[in-house]
Amino acid sequence: MLRIAAFVLSLLVVGSATAQVNVVAPPSRPNRLVKLARQIEPDLVGKSERLPQYVESFRSQLANDTRLFAFDVTAAETQPGKVSLEGYVEFPQTRSGLVGFLEVLGFEVTDDQLETLPSASLVDKAFGLVKASHTLSYDQPDEPREVVTDCLLGEPLFLLRKEGDHYLAHSGEGYLGYVSAADVERVNAKSFADYPSTSAVRMTTNHTLDDGMVLPMGALLKKLPSDEGTTRVALPGGATADIPSNVCQPANSAPDEVEKAIAVGKQLLGTPYHWGGKTSAGIDCSGLVQVSYAATGLHLPRDSNQQFLSGQLVATRWNRDGLRRGDTLYFLGEYGRIRHTAIYLGDDRFMHAVMPRATINSFNPEHAEYDAKRAANFAFGKRLLQ
Repeated sequence: MLRIAAFVLSLLVVGSATAQVNVVAPPSRPNRLVKLARQIEPDLVGKSERLPQYVESFRSQLANDTRLFAFDVTAAETQPGKVSLEGYVEFPQTRSGLVGFLEVLGFEVTDDQLETLPSASLVDKAFGLVKASHTLSYDQPDEPREVVTDCLLGEPLFLLRKEGDHYLAHSGEGYLGYVSAADVERVNAKSFADYPSTSAVRMTTNHTLDDGMVLPMGALLKKLPSDEGTTRVALPGGATADIPSNVCQPANSAPDEVEKAIAVGKQLLGTPYHWGGKTSAGIDCSGLVQVSYAATGLHLPRDSNQQFLSGQLVATRWNRDGLRRGDTLYFLGEYGRIRHTAIYLGDDRFMHAVMPRATINSFNPEHAEYDAKRAANFAFGKRLLQ
């Protein structure tokens, strides 16, 4: 740990002898929509029979990884040059980006039936908790299909839409897939935020209850007051269970490590923005997050759209209630792709590296540091230290 601290300190002081530091913005880029369109149709004249290819090109080049972001769009020409869109996306930025891309190719979207998820049909219960010992998440609801991941008892799910006997949902790590509705306890935002709460235990071995229910190793469960020698846990759906204390352990919220990361990040406030920078001579958004968490011994990937893969999903565009101090935040760019990251400080505030200098901003319109752009472009929050 001493080596890590020395490494982080060296990053903070690099360039301190430099008399003048220039603020460097991200390199200018040609309009992404025009650039992509020219790769497909150099003359920017779209062909109706190629509409499926245009949608797929947009998805693969400008939308996010569909393992993590919902995107299912069908485009059809209804009249010469006029297009209808059906299906769903997860963010309004993705919708506007796709419409703009088709316009560059000469089409006019006259019938936009795209649903922005989560579906309104979920009403106020767009959250779920796994109530089975485990449930598999699949890439589609019907056979043939492949497993995306395995979701354990108590795992939080961010529900997007109901399709037959399955929910399309984000799992605890953020992966997108279809889970059996029979294995999901649907809850509202308050119940979702209360489970498992900060008082939690993680199962260290499988334990079978008297009714045959298996509490699987790795499951994170809400802890309740109990008698000495046993641990009482709450199960999704309202049931409770008394289990031997030696089959679980307290979940480590690692507050000291989180505060260590925040303290390092705060030392970089005021640092000039420098695309690709990771020192006090100049820093960018993902560099600030990477250097801050290096102090805890956690080495993150370099870019925000890589860092997003790390950690537990705790907040989404439509619900930020689960955010906790130290969580990493991810924001969308113009066309719906992850382009920015920050560290949450609590009370709606976050620190990040932006032009012209690293600073603190807020989601709250009543705060002087309110950043309307970031509030509108927030996508997800992840927890790196549980």
